[in-house]
Amino acid sequence: MRSAWTVLSLLLIATAAGAQTFEIGPRVSNYSTHLDTDFLTLRTGRVSSYGLVGSYRNGGFVLDWMYDHDPQNGISLTDLVIDVGDYARDRGEVTAGFRIVPGLDLQGGVRFDDIRIGGVSFFGNSIANDLSIQHQAIVAGAKFHTPTSGPASFYLLGRGMVGSAKFRDGFREDADTTGYRAEAGIPIRLGQSNWLIVPGAEYEHIEAKDVGFRLNTNRAFLNFVYSTRP
Repeated sequence: MRSAWTVLSLLLIATAAGAQTFEIGPRVSNYSTHLDTDFLTLRTGRVSSYGLVGSYRNGGFVLDWMYDHDPQNGISLTDLVIDVGDYARDRGEVTAGFRIVPGLDLQGGVRFDDIRIGGVSFFGNSIANDLSIQHQAIVAGAKFHTPTSGPASFYLLGRGMVGSAKFRDGFREDADTTGYRAEAGIPIRLGQSNWLIVPGAEYEHIEAKDVGFRLNTNRAFLNFVYSTRP
């Protein structure tokens, strides 16, 4: 799975330079996560987080990618050095696909989740965790979007996932996982510029039945995207 992630990342870098349409930008989110296992339960409440999104389109071929860092303490510069919150998650997803009809893409790819519960994080290195989870999965789904870019447009995507997770520190188990993710957004162009704001919402669910693990996250986000689309 790591090798698949590396290959897709290199493909993204190699193709972006000659992209006919390229979009990239930061994003902020307000999320809430409910995480349950057989021996612990965690509720984050509503918390702010940050990330990065982008896409590349060349004719009927399309790449999408996103990254989010979800700290329990919200957005804070001090967390880049030391994060003492009871929960933190880094997640990333890269998909490649093709347009089958105008406004509808079929996509597949990979994703990862790195979750810390309890303990602290020092320069990204976890210390004395109650539980750590490394999750990797293959994803597939479809994205519907308005085929033209006017002052505002709309998209809706749904993806399922099948993967595996390593549970460490609290207990040592490897388990198969399943899940899904749904997202909708409204790209709005800022005047005649190449910048768009994209308010939207997302819901995701991941579970590993063998260890009683369930993660549900709902998220409202606002992306700030630079686009080469005319």
